[in-house]
Amino acid sequence: MAELGYEVAQSNAAWILDKFGERSMCMGESDFCTDAERHQRAHSLWWQASEQGNEHAALLIGDAYYYGRGTERDYQRAAKAYMHAKSQSNAQAMFNLGYMHEHGQGLPFDLHLAKRYYDQALEIDPAAKLPVALALTSLWMRKNYANSFLVHLIDSLPSVYPKVEAWVEDVLLEEGNATILTLFVCLLTVLYLRERHRRHAVPAAAEAAVAVPQNPNEHAAPVLN
Repeated sequence: MAELGYEVAQSNAAWILDKFGERSMCMGESDFCTDAERHQRAHSLWWQASEQGNEHAALLIGDAYYYGRGTERDYQRAAKAYMHAKSQSNAQAMFNLGYMHEHGQGLPFDLHLAKRYYDQALEIDPAAKLPVALALTSLWMRKNYANSFLVHLIDSLPSVYPKVEAWVEDVLLEEGNATILTLFVCLLTVLYLRERHRRHAVPAAAEAAVAVPQNPNEHAAPVLN
């Protein structure tokens, strides 16, 4: 179906080639596709799908060039692909272009254009309110506090995130460690609930122990005249 020109089939075939790698059937020039041939064919299918109006395909091409997945990292080609997706009103592509303008990656460093793209992304997709708000906050800090510690911290997040993600997968999500972590969390929960119950029980017991003094004349015997 992809070879017949159906853009949905082209996009799906490209996704399978990129996602499943060696497990996807792909015939190269001599034998099964090499990794380079597989990614090249996936990119070709994505381009064909994007030319027929599949905005998501153009976005994936931009991501491949931006992150260097299956090809060398090339910010200029990524920007070109994002521009193509933007022309099809893709909010994520607009957001990515704003980010690239903000950091001067493949596009001129321009905070005004960055804000414009962020605003356009929000206009196209109201669900992007939170990421756009965070991006505009970063933009404001970069404009008013250039070269400050906070700006350097924000710039370091993209490099820190993969390390944190790898640590979570290798350490926390490892079967034995995950079991120990779960038991530890359960233990903390039990201790917290017991302490909370004890704190509520002590004042209640203290209130019950305090007897209300009775009026000494309340039960006095009647005086006989």
